[in-house]
Amino acid sequence: MRITSEIHLFLNSDSRIELSMTRTSLKWSIVIPTYRRPDVLHLCLEALANAIPDPEGFEVLVYDNGVKESSREVGEPFTQTLNLRYTDNEPGHGLGYSLRRGANEAKGRFVAELNDDAIVPPDFFARLAEVFEADPQIGVIGIRAIETGYRSDDRPVGSIDQRKADIVANFDRVTETLIDVEHVYGFCYAYRRDILQRGAVHDPILLTRDYSTAAGIETDHCLLAGKLGYRVVYDGRIAAKHLAKPRPDIDERSLQWKLNHWRNLFYLYLKHFGLFGANALALRFALKDIGLFSFLRQPSISNLKYLLTGLRARASAVWHWLKFKLTPRIWRPLTD
Repeated sequence: MRITSEIHLFLNSDSRIELSMTRTSLKWSIVIPTYRRPDVLHLCLEALANAIPDPEGFEVLVYDNGVKESSREVGEPFTQTLNLRYTDNEPGHGLGYSLRRGANEAKGRFVAELNDDAIVPPDFFARLAEVFEADPQIGVIGIRAIETGYRSDDRPVGSIDQRKADIVANFDRVTETLIDVEHVYGFCYAYRRDILQRGAVHDPILLTRDYSTAAGIETDHCLLAGKLGYRVVYDGRIAAKHLAKPRPDIDERSLQWKLNHWRNLFYLYLKHFGLFGANALALRFALKDIGLFSFLRQPSISNLKYLLTGLRARASAVWHWLKFKLTPRIWRPLTD
């Protein structure tokens, strides 16, 4: 028997998300956003087919933002071997929308979110399930990336460097055991669906909006899960290949990319630490790399655009933060 109920986690009509908390026998929901990359999507689904020899207990949810250039023909052959549902989103939606929709529609006990250029190993889901089942307090699991040209340093894995106001990755590091972290690599990670029910949803105020690049979405998700009382862990013993293909929807060297990077991270810091918390992390980030001195030293159109883009990003982040503060939401920590 299927028992269905809905929980409205954000209650204003503009950004409401509805989670269909349906009890089923599904163990895993796998959410894959895609956009005009049929070649890598095929490789991703091929790897999933090898990792899911028996589709019983699994569902694969693909969300395509390619509109007229949909990659549906790539997904259709895999419906013969996978419990796969391919959805062509309406025009105008982006990565964040697909992730939020996937989390909303997922029915499994555990949810894995994969970029369409993530290639998982054959034992991927069995190993993740072992980690989840070993400790019911583990809410999120991040894994190691096998990625050409990946840059790392000697700082802790998955941390937030308060001194430099910087989000630290280092997700190429091999470990002998689990490490508790502040965030994980969003190209491929897993979480208990229970964290959604308790309030750790993909942010509908800014990070999943169609005008956002979704930068910081997985960090926000992890910080929320941690605040609920769940463990967020990195397992460097489990690895997936990340092809790291350039996004076709935006140039990562453009001012538009910079706008979203500054706005999203400033909003993220304000949301979780306020203006003065964590050694004034948000404030120090806002004062970093504004471009004022560059413009004063060398006035030019390009330097002026850089300065104005930064100011616009910071003002937008504050506006979205105030909107978040005023938005009713459900919050149910593990201690409740």
